[in-house]
Amino acid sequence: MMSNKWLEKGWFRWFLVVAATISMALVSVYEYSWTLYTVPLGKVFNVAPGSAALGLTFTIYIIVQALSMFVAGRIADRYGPRLISMLGGIVTGIGYVSSAFANSLPLLYLTYGFGSIGVGIIYGTAISTAVRWFPDKRGLATGIIEIGFGGGSFALSPLIQYIITSISYRTALVYLGITQLVVITLLAYFFAYPPPQWLPKGFNAEEYERKRKMIKRSKSDFSVSQMVKTWQWWVIYIAFFLIVGSGLSIIGHLIPYGRSLGFSIAAVIAVFLFPFANGLGRFVMGTVSDYLGRPYTMTLSFGISGISMLSVAFIPKIAPLYLALIFLTAFTWGPLFSLFPPLVGDYYGPKHSGANYGLTYTAKALAGIFAGYGASVLFTSYGIKETLVITGLMAIISSILALTLRPPKMPTAQIASTESQRDSIESKTK
Repeated sequence: MMSNKWLEKGWFRWFLVVAATISMALVSVYEYSWTLYTVPLGKVFNVAPGSAALGLTFTIYIIVQALSMFVAGRIADRYGPRLISMLGGIVTGIGYVSSAFANSLPLLYLTYGFGSIGVGIIYGTAISTAVRWFPDKRGLATGIIEIGFGGGSFALSPLIQYIITSISYRTALVYLGITQLVVITLLAYFFAYPPPQWLPKGFNAEEYERKRKMIKRSKSDFSVSQMVKTWQWWVIYIAFFLIVGSGLSIIGHLIPYGRSLGFSIAAVIAVFLFPFANGLGRFVMGTVSDYLGRPYTMTLSFGISGISMLSVAFIPKIAPLYLALIFLTAFTWGPLFSLFPPLVGDYYGPKHSGANYGLTYTAKALAGIFAGYGASVLFTSYGIKETLVITGLMAIISSILALTLRPPKMPTAQIASTESQRDSIESKTK
């Protein structure tokens, strides 16, 4: 274990942000580069790239990643993030490498799904790092780390595409898998949470709230069981499901969607453009939310994203216009991942942040059923325009729900019980 003196060095929390960002970039290829593999995999397994059978792989990834994040969050909250994160790096790498040798769709589901466990672990501990270490800059820190997941594949996707076309998709999976295993596992060794009651030097919570009046926070630390009893959490959960499902349906089908609209070349460009805009938006809107507040930033961002999705369905066949709308969709959809974590931290406290956001993140598992399998069925049965209208309306409804949010209040009886437990623990440690 690292000493508290080491942990409290001013630069250490920023070092952790860099380590978490790199780790997130490497695991992001599971999600944002998946569509690059759909064409070669479709040929190998004799299915269409946009088929429901192949889309089920993406659905399994979303479900497994989201559920494993909740479990990993609870473990990290109790035992610390280091060992569980190192395990995450190993599992992620093995999953990607083994997927290269899958000779049937069921085996691909198994190997890609196994690696998805590692993605959930890394995601959960990385985000909890931002919430715990940055009570003064939660939106900024989360936005930086989310750049890795949203924008990391922007740098890696061209490399993956080059390896796929010049060698094979199997080689791309092996090379990236080995890199994930080595780099993430090494970086995870340094992962740590701050000591109890730690605050940045010079940080005063009351002064912060006085200056940033748009940031509304609860003064209590809610456990998972306490959190789910508040109506705010259910609104957050539904809004999360709607906005995640809308965007994921596009990410997993960028190439088949683009081709069906008559943008074959632009569809490939969109694969590289989407994660770049996605990552940039996470950073920009995350930072903005530190001043404007999370709910108002959500309403602005998700509303624009929904309108952009609706516009894609009805635009003329002009490639630059298509790419501009894809960029705007990604730029305003991606921030959900840098807005919900600090919102949950603001409303329910940092103490149980890993488990609390992990449970909230399971909405992505439900959304993945729609985004992977459900969207494929809609696309093949009804067409691209109908699918985009549905996803656009989902994003707009999510933006409206965000306006209803305000910090929850813990019942007086629960506050007394929590304080009694804390006093008991402190007396035992003296």
